[in-house]
Amino acid sequence: MKTRLLCLAAFAMLLPLMVAAQDVREANYQFKIENYPTALKYYLGAYKKDTGNIDINYYIGICRTRTNCAPAEALPHLLKAESKYGQEGEYLIALARAYLYNYDFAKARETISKAASKLKGNVEVDLVKAYIDNAEKMVKSPLDVTFVNLGKNINSDMDDYTPILSADNEMLLYSSNRKFDTGIKEYTWDVLFSPSDNGDFKKSKQATAVNTVDNEFVAGISNRGDEIYFQLDGVDFIQDLVVSTIENGAPKGKNNLSDNINAKTLEQGACATLGGDTLIFSSNGHNSMGGLDLFYSVRLPNGEWSAPTNLGNVVNTKYDESYPMFSPDGKKLYFCSNGPKSMGGFDIFVCDFDVQNLKIGEPKNIGYPLNDVYDNLTICYTLDGNYAYVSAIKPDSYGYSDIYRVVFNEKDPMVKLYIVKLQIAQGETKVDFAETETDLKVSVMKGKTLFGTYNYNPSTSSINIALLPGDYVLEIEGKTIETLSKKINVPNAPGKKIENMKVDVKLKK
Repeated sequence: MKTRLLCLAAFAMLLPLMVAAQDVREANYQFKIENYPTALKYYLGAYKKDTGNIDINYYIGICRTRTNCAPAEALPHLLKAESKYGQEGEYLIALARAYLYNYDFAKARETISKAASKLKGNVEVDLVKAYIDNAEKMVKSPLDVTFVNLGKNINSDMDDYTPILSADNEMLLYSSNRKFDTGIKEYTWDVLFSPSDNGDFKKSKQATAVNTVDNEFVAGISNRGDEIYFQLDGVDFIQDLVVSTIENGAPKGKNNLSDNINAKTLEQGACATLGGDTLIFSSNGHNSMGGLDLFYSVRLPNGEWSAPTNLGNVVNTKYDESYPMFSPDGKKLYFCSNGPKSMGGFDIFVCDFDVQNLKIGEPKNIGYPLNDVYDNLTICYTLDGNYAYVSAIKPDSYGYSDIYRVVFNEKDPMVKLYIVKLQIAQGETKVDFAETETDLKVSVMKGKTLFGTYNYNPSTSSINIALLPGDYVLEIEGKTIETLSKKINVPNAPGKKIENMKVDVKLKK
């Protein structure tokens, strides 16, 4: 009996290690086939049972630097693996990226220099060097914008990105990989859409006319808003572009865009001009200059699209250019590129675009913080140009990348920036709220709809909130304070753009 109990005890001790080993085997396989999000899922499972394992920490770090899955969190894992992998070039590149994702430009530059000494003439090393230089320069001249998280009606604990608006601004469409298919052991991508009620988006729905058991992504929209483009990756469409119309507030239909457009390669983003006679799309086929390029195709008299023509080296490089999108007036073209003018991965660029003559101006980086050290793929403006929608990785993200409304503070005089200062009573005086609590939950409700979530800055005891005209309720919850609700009315008239507001909080007894 005693022997049996000892065996059971030994088995109980070994079980976590056995489970960890299973996770590592699956993770290694997924890593080998470059399915990094799934590999990360299994490595993290193994890490919970063996936090000191150097190899597990190494691969977690590599996976994070190759995905949108909290890339900044790669740094502590890579540092734990330095004793074993510190002299390898691939490790040093990943570590330099991790420092960049944490905005530590000095350490990033020092580390990529070490990688350069080991990997002479390496293209990625040169690219990361350029990213570091660009990022350090651009963060010193930030744009005057505010990001408002669209909340749980839209965002999930995974990636939500490539938002586009319908022409009437009444529907938001985007891509999400919130579902994990246990059968194929992969996060699958779907297209979701959300109807809008005066700018407040309702709970998102599956675009059933488009989605299958395979992967579907939002690719773009025609400039006049009558067609939505999606990229499908499955049995019937292999990395091809399809087109749908919008009927009754939802995508309808799914048709192959054109055999002239869809080659036996990757086609990704697409948009069409206001007149609907010219299509801009991205592909790594059709004689691209390297990676994904932007091409154009014109509509023929029979309604078909012509054979594509490369947009040329004004916009295209040996790196990737994708997700073209027109400004509401059709005079500017936005697209993303991961070339040496970016500040980390893909950045969004803009250029003048003469549709009639197909002339393109010199692309310019749209600037920080619309672009940051992570991947920035698309920007979609409202008709008046005062607001835009992007996907971004922020401290208040629910998952990895979330969908945000961008408020251009200088452009719209009706928007007010509230600097909410928290204070507590101390005797007969009031002092700033203590810095000790850093994880306050701050949200703003508009009626029954979550308008946005916001960050609390413990070093200044304040919260910055940009609001449109209307009535709101500010809600603040914390571990040490009583839950607070405060009404805020933003007048529908021009006035002082910045409002300093002091809010009293009560400590829990």
